Amino acid sequence: LPVAFDPEGTVLITGGTGVLGRELARHLATHHHARHLLLASRSGPTAPGAEELLEELTTLGAQTTITTCDTSNYNDLATLLDSIPAEHPLTTVIHTAGVLHDATLTTLTPEHLHTVLTTKTDTALHLHHLTQHLNLHAFILYSSAAATLGSPGQANYAAANATLDALATHRHTQGLPALSLAWGLWEQTTGMTNHLNHTHHTRLNRTGLHPMTTPEALTLYDTATTHTHHPTLLPAHLTTHHTPTPPLLQNLTTTTHHHTPTT
Repeated sequence: LPVAFDPEGTVLITGGTGVLGRELARHLATHHHARHLLLASRSGPTAPGAEELLEELTTLGAQTTITTCDTSNYNDLATLLDSIPAEHPLTTVIHTAGVLHDATLTTLTPEHLHTVLTTKTDTALHLHHLTQHLNLHAFILYSSAAATLGSPGQANYAAANATLDALATHRHTQGLPALSLAWGLWEQTTGMTNHLNHTHHTRLNRTGLHPMTTPEALTLYDTATTHTHHPTLLPAHLTTHHTPTPPLLQNLTTTTHHHTPTT
């Protein structure tokens, strides 16, 4: 069965006002009956569309708080977690926050690394340290296929997400709930993909990764959360149609035409 949500427990979503965070919040309210949502982001209630999102989630029956928090700051995150009411204790952590600052390997600067690693890695490690004593039902990290398959110009992003994958494995070996989802490309434009043009998409298609629709991605989320014995999974839309099979994916298919979302 998928990860169960305690109707009295609080679900924390970092990056909760971003595109992926919003879609997940709606999905949890409608399909998983999550009733207490805490959406944290740098913009919080001032993020575009946050007010409408709050109204929508409330209508769906989820008591929702949208708050401003720099989750990469240990003290700020600790203060946020301490504010969660005892009658609705934190039971689920889902880390969706992330940013891009792409550069080719030889032009990477400390700023490129800091920008990407801070949001992804620092937040994940803080969440781990601040919640490992709690009785969590789920600890889910939004990673990227870039860490597994590689992506030109994204060495810093790949490193950040590889850290998330390693953290999930570490937690799993400690008997703690952990799942790192190394997402492929979503069709829906996000803050990290709104710069992609036709050339970018053509290059991505050559890797065997095709964009997933939001319903496909959320279905893969549900499928992935049934496999709690695997701490790292790669939910993606893989295809070899009209493209040579990338070396890393050759063992996943024995035909020349394969078109399926997979984890």
